[in-house]
Amino acid sequence: RSLMEPDEFLKTDVTGTYVLLEAARTHGIERYHQISTDEVYGQILEGRSSEDYKLHTRSPYSASKAAGDLMCIAYFTSFGVPVTITRGSNNVGPYQYPEKVVPLFATNAIDDKPLPIYGDGRQMRDYQYVLDHCEGIDVVLHRGELGEVYNVGTGTEMHNIDMAHLILDTLGKPRSLIQPVQDRPGHDRRYALDVRKLEALGWESRFSCADAIERTALWYAENQGWWRKIKSGQRYQEYYRQQYQGREVVAKG
Repeated sequence: RSLMEPDEFLKTDVTGTYVLLEAARTHGIERYHQISTDEVYGQILEGRSSEDYKLHTRSPYSASKAAGDLMCIAYFTSFGVPVTITRGSNNVGPYQYPEKVVPLFATNAIDDKPLPIYGDGRQMRDYQYVLDHCEGIDVVLHRGELGEVYNVGTGTEMHNIDMAHLILDTLGKPRSLIQPVQDRPGHDRRYALDVRKLEALGWESRFSCADAIERTALWYAENQGWWRKIKSGQRYQEYYRQQYQGREVVAKG
């Protein structure tokens, strides 16, 4: 979405963060926590990104989040605002808006519609169940050091094509529903987080990538009334048309 509406991400993640930090500074709040993303590190083809890894953003979204992170550190250093930051991997779970890839694939599969997967589907992501992420944030709020960044993820990755296969298998749908489409610009090949700093505070991931995908797919199968209202709306359908229907279909295999 940030490729279509970059201004909205700048307003929210940069200006919005500044407004909140100013309010925190003015009113002397006890803690300001920034929820960020692994995308600020950019793609990492080997190894894992630790918290001191260089920032290498490749999309308007990741650039806006990195700017927000830097503003938080600046307010901690310059004004003493009690800041902590977590950078999470790809979250999945109940009530995630169905434009995101896992609920999109699950809901399309339920309706026997194609799953539009970018390129060869070999991009790698750490799919993290939302409860793990929430517990990680809670640990940082209670035990984290002010001014510090903590990565939150499972510490493992899954190819997007394998994620699509798992969703289809979980829902009892044929893998022939997968439809490779032309990849999007700046699509990072792999994200991988080093989460040892957070683990040192006593946190650990309770759900694997596969657990997260399966639980999420089943939730969408059992809660169709919620997402059908969204997907039938004009705004969602316009987004889907712009994002996928203009992309050239890539031959399978």
